[in-house]
Amino acid sequence: MCRPFGQVSVQCDGSKPACKRCVNRGQEDECSYELHTKTQKEAMIREIKELREKNTWVDLILKAIRTSEGGEILKRLKNGETYEVISQSLERPPFSGFASLSPKSQVQLTKAIAEFSMDLEGERNAGDLVEGHGWTNVTQNEDLIDHLLALYFTWVHPVYMVFSENHFMASFKNRSDLYCTSALVSAILAMACHLFDMGDDASLWPDVDPEYLRSRFLDEARTLLPQDDRPKMTTIQTLALIFLVELGNGKGSKASHYIRLAADSLNTRLEQHYSTEAMEVTRWGIYSLNVAWSSLTYQIPNIQGMAEIATGEVFQPVLMNNHDALWRFYRHAGDYAVTSEHPSSAILVASAKAKLMREVHKSIHLLYDSRDKRITARLLLKQYRAYLDWETALPDPIALPYGISSANDLADLVPHVLSLHIEYHTAQIHLFQPFLHLPDFLGSTRQHIMSITVDHARKAYEAMVLYRELFTCRYQPSLQTFCLLHVCDVLVRFSPSQPSSSDVVQFCLENLRETADGRGGFAICGPLQEMFRRTAELCGAPMPEDLEDIMGSGTEYTTEDFLNACTRLSYKQPVDNVILNMDRNITIDFAHEWKELIDTSGASSTGSSERAKSMRIDDLLND
Repeated sequence: MCRPFGQVSVQCDGSKPACKRCVNRGQEDECSYELHTKTQKEAMIREIKELREKNTWVDLILKAIRTSEGGEILKRLKNGETYEVISQSLERPPFSGFASLSPKSQVQLTKAIAEFSMDLEGERNAGDLVEGHGWTNVTQNEDLIDHLLALYFTWVHPVYMVFSENHFMASFKNRSDLYCTSALVSAILAMACHLFDMGDDASLWPDVDPEYLRSRFLDEARTLLPQDDRPKMTTIQTLALIFLVELGNGKGSKASHYIRLAADSLNTRLEQHYSTEAMEVTRWGIYSLNVAWSSLTYQIPNIQGMAEIATGEVFQPVLMNNHDALWRFYRHAGDYAVTSEHPSSAILVASAKAKLMREVHKSIHLLYDSRDKRITARLLLKQYRAYLDWETALPDPIALPYGISSANDLADLVPHVLSLHIEYHTAQIHLFQPFLHLPDFLGSTRQHIMSITVDHARKAYEAMVLYRELFTCRYQPSLQTFCLLHVCDVLVRFSPSQPSSSDVVQFCLENLRETADGRGGFAICGPLQEMFRRTAELCGAPMPEDLEDIMGSGTEYTTEDFLNACTRLSYKQPVDNVILNMDRNITIDFAHEWKELIDTSGASSTGSSERAKSMRIDDLLND
């Protein structure tokens, strides 16, 4: 049953891409289906099984190569005969339906052929086989692996901290599989391939195709995933990273299965005893990622058996004041030697993000869960106050002072701090935007709501402009592109002059283009870019003169492309569903609850901190 009718207990015919009732009601964009966790797991198990069957096929070919028939098989392979033809001639039929081998199988077969060929020729050069670190069979190029790891720990890990870097690196260097496995390494390297810039690094690795390399790392990660009832912590981490890789590939619907399975797996009893600190980082990291994705696709997070999340301490056993942790701007090989160091604050960001996502989780239930309480003015403003309290409580190293207009205002600003604030402002937009579409909100009440929504959109926009100025859009987090759409959508609809809608449209489309740029970029940005272009045109916003160049090759995106990108036909918030969940007296009660919130907020925000004073709601509305 699709979500709109599942919420109101109306029969749904299950048609795709939209059910008949949603089509008749003009709700095609809001019609989407959520797979049962069991279905997701079964599909993933089938995929892993197929990859393992490919490896079994290769094992059969390898055995044949090493028999007396090896010379003949080798000649046939060199002549271009397919594995299927050779296998059939040997009366060893291949598994049906396999057009290609997994990366692990390809490496094994290539290595066996090379060894056998040299044995036949009676000679072997010392440099023909390179000894690698042993974590991946996709490549043995140590410099390339180090480069990809540096990209990952610079741009991905501080934003999506699903494992402890210290524990991982210790196991990686010591070749221990407690906190590091080949599957996890392959998933990390696959994600880093999204950030591989062919421009400046092409001369170092002229034969590297980031897109092809990413697919091989991804296949290897999936192939090596164990199927135990009691998963290892590294298996859960690998699932979360596969989600990010597939999302970047433009396959958000498929990716969703992995993050949900990772979240569900946290409820099982893990196979080994792990450090409390390492477990805490993983638990909150995956929780945060799951909730963030759910909020951007308007789904209820499936977090069973984690009731302590609602009230428990975040990162309690984790060392928060690690002053030795540093961040360097890294994009190309050699950057570490020429770029300056900055305090990382990554663990502070991860902790603050977990607390923010706990509030976002509450907002999701408030807005979209019809089984929960109706949305009243009191509940809405209580959630708003919780968001304000979250921002006020941020520690100084990761708090943004107001009035930042250029990169010169902050010397040590790191990208993950900006990303954190962008997520915060997007959460506030999602909380209030549906009420701007409620016709019963008139006059000053609607103006107050619009003021809050637009104010957060402007602050997020300023942070995104600053991010682009400091770091370029090429390395921004994949989920941040969804935040970009929501922020720019609000500005185009409700504040077309400050900043100008033409500037906002151009910035949004260029931002997405830069993020998708190159062979390794985020493919998901293509469909998202087209979605926003259509929305901006419907709102009457002027299009850039160089629109054709910004949009790229002119790819025609289908309904399936949009569904694959974000599980829905549109990125827009399903405001009609939210309105159905509203209490019928919300417009009557709002003014009274608003006044009470202003009074209590003013009383509790009179400390010495300028930042605390700036959060007074009456000050905000009078700007």
